Amino acid sequence: MATTVSTSGGGHVFAHSDKDAQRISRVIFDYAAKIGSEQDTDGLLRLNAGMARDLLGADRCTIWLVDSNSRELWTKVAHGMDEIRIPLDQGLVGACVSNNEPILVAEAHADSRFNIEVDHASGYSTHSVLCIPLHSAEGKVIGAFQALNKPGGFTEEDAHLLGLAASYSASAIESQRLRKVAESARILYRELGIARDVQEKLLPVSPPAVEGLDCAAYCRPAKFVGGDYYDFVESCGELMAFTLGDVSGKGIAAAVLMASIQASLRAQFVNAPDSLCGLMSSFNKVLYATSTPDKYSTLFCGLIHKQKRTLTYVNCGQSPPLLLCRDRGAVTVKRLNVGGYPIGLMGSASYEDATVPLRSGDLLICFSDGLSEATNAKQEMWSDDILVKLLLELHDENPHATAEQIIQRFVKAADEFTGEAEQADDMTLVVIRVL
Repeated sequence: MATTVSTSGGGHVFAHSDKDAQRISRVIFDYAAKIGSEQDTDGLLRLNAGMARDLLGADRCTIWLVDSNSRELWTKVAHGMDEIRIPLDQGLVGACVSNNEPILVAEAHADSRFNIEVDHASGYSTHSVLCIPLHSAEGKVIGAFQALNKPGGFTEEDAHLLGLAASYSASAIESQRLRKVAESARILYRELGIARDVQEKLLPVSPPAVEGLDCAAYCRPAKFVGGDYYDFVESCGELMAFTLGDVSGKGIAAAVLMASIQASLRAQFVNAPDSLCGLMSSFNKVLYATSTPDKYSTLFCGLIHKQKRTLTYVNCGQSPPLLLCRDRGAVTVKRLNVGGYPIGLMGSASYEDATVPLRSGDLLICFSDGLSEATNAKQEMWSDDILVKLLLELHDENPHATAEQIIQRFVKAADEFTGEAEQADDMTLVVIRVL
């Protein structure tokens, strides 16, 4: 015969004989000191299971937990047995967990839900069963507390007592889970700290001192580690290469790809490339072949010839940099958008480069979309047009402002626009003024 019982009838008090009351008091007294001094959670659960067994006068008690990944129930504590695993919806304990209700069975073999395979595997003979769900602090079913084989069978008073033991066990399990989560978070935080230190060391400590150029750069990740990068590389004396890129995604995976791209490009620019667009095409094929489809990078790559006063560039899907220059007395702002697709996105992509003259007083602003798409609390977004307007205003106020001053002004303006809104994306700028 099977009976479903409830242990939540607020304030319900079960009557016990004086003999039972004395036995229960003695069991609690015997276990109280042990439980109070036990520091190990697994040891505490074993004590809880032992106390529940002795309180009920059962032969064995088992604490089952849900393994959501494998959709199984497994024994955290099992008297007289090694770990057992069964499918989540099988057996009396599976019914208890699935239906989120206590189950009391007088004769297990007469119940169609009983999983006799466990008895066959263990050699144990199950008769009476009492099973109580275990709940997390949020009320989610995380497992079950099961008592087996009480002479004369289990009663509703037993269900009440097991429910009390189950609440202590659930609390211990939840505390153990939270400690593991906290430890995992601590380890991840430490690893992110290491990743951030490595990433910061990969970025130039300061721009190179190049005759005829005033260079500055700024990078502020949105998260602990970012996917933006920039670099300056002097090549063959007459050339200076610089890059600004934005890797897809966030976190450690993006940081690793960022480091790989930056290191590879730096090696490519040690010697002057014959063709900037050819270099990007080759690099794109390598990156596409060695990364996953969701890993790619926008990239602006420029090569300044100091003697010829020219800039040759390729824009691989990056926000077009702004080149402020004087043309026949008039101040104009050009967008540098010649190039192609982000690198690593399409293996067959081809690229174009373009060359523009540089004159004394010209100002180049490269930026990631963390600046151009900065968003405030009202979900209003900056745009390239706002950046152009700000650049012209800065030029009118101080046409000889240094590259560092310009960066500070752009960052300040972006922060004033976004206000209290959380920074959504990495913010990176590279500014070069021709002297």
